[in-house]
Amino acid sequence: MLKSMGSRLSRSFLVVAIGGAALMVSATPLSGQSRTPAWAADLPDASVVKLFIAAQVQRNWNPPTTPWGDPDIQGNFTTKDEANTPFERPADWSGRAIGEITAEELAVDIVERQQLALETAPFAGGGEPDQGVAIAVPIHWFDNLSAQNARPWFVIDPVDGAIPPLASGEPGGFVLGGGASRGGDDPETRLRGGRRDTYTDRYLGDRCIMWLSGVPHIPIIYGNSFQILQTADHVVMRYEMIHEARVIPLDGQRSHPNPTISRYLGDSRGYWDGNTLVVETTNLHEAANYLGASGKNLRLVERFTRIAPDKVEWTMTLDDATTWQRPWTYSLPLTEDDQQIIHEYACHEGNYGMANLLSAARSQERPASDGNR
Repeated sequence: MLKSMGSRLSRSFLVVAIGGAALMVSATPLSGQSRTPAWAADLPDASVVKLFIAAQVQRNWNPPTTPWGDPDIQGNFTTKDEANTPFERPADWSGRAIGEITAEELAVDIVERQQLALETAPFAGGGEPDQGVAIAVPIHWFDNLSAQNARPWFVIDPVDGAIPPLASGEPGGFVLGGGASRGGDDPETRLRGGRRDTYTDRYLGDRCIMWLSGVPHIPIIYGNSFQILQTADHVVMRYEMIHEARVIPLDGQRSHPNPTISRYLGDSRGYWDGNTLVVETTNLHEAANYLGASGKNLRLVERFTRIAPDKVEWTMTLDDATTWQRPWTYSLPLTEDDQQIIHEYACHEGNYGMANLLSAARSQERPASDGNR
């Protein structure tokens, strides 16, 4: 149900303080804001993505607008009900398009996904039930045990639902756990459960800098809340994990900084393409690694479109010719829910994880003769 105009106005006329800088609301759009910026001409082909988004829009429904006339995509959102969704098309549905999967088939699959989530919840740290490896996480922390998914899978382009082959010719694929700080003689060994020589061998999430890999997101076991705030000249997207906020200017005039200047969340620029907010992000920090693509070379193109009174479609196109043979896109709906507001993520308060990871590695290195068990 749409919020009242009074509620929309109260959220629109905000002063948002982020990183010590105040974002002031402009009463009218900036000059030229409605024009397509020059950088948009270089975006990857989005024909498949646009067709997919159009197919998700609720029929016989007019999207709301802000008091200054832009499409209204703001609100408190969650992706918790999209947890358990396969990232790529499952083998059982090989040869079928995402729109060909029936509601009945998806319902049966969701029950199986929920059962698997329940069985593996105590082993979410990477172990397997038959290995007896568990993590001390209370079961009530998990968002995904009763998730009612909206999609058969997430990858929408290529239409076969598979991440494209790597630039090297090897198969692409999804492995959760990107976003580590690179370094050392063998980065993959250091980042995939190998050496623990120093805190720089650990993921940015372990270090409470940012969640996993930076801007791209998929639903996880908890912390799936988001908030979108709009003004006439900026959009702010806040993440519960790990307290990040992106300020996206909409003026269409400024260029990205020099490539040598990087940020953990990158540098984002946005504009309105009809009812869709298009955001290009570059200048990601090289530590923001996503599925093998270093932030140094990655360009992310997001599209936010309100497709129903309580839903905004969020598509993410990843473009890095040094990693994949072509750009590719995945998509999921944000569900508006004021019961799922962002809570504080006090990552290091009472957190012994980093010290324990390093001390455990030192313990493993000691020979049994030293009393190591």
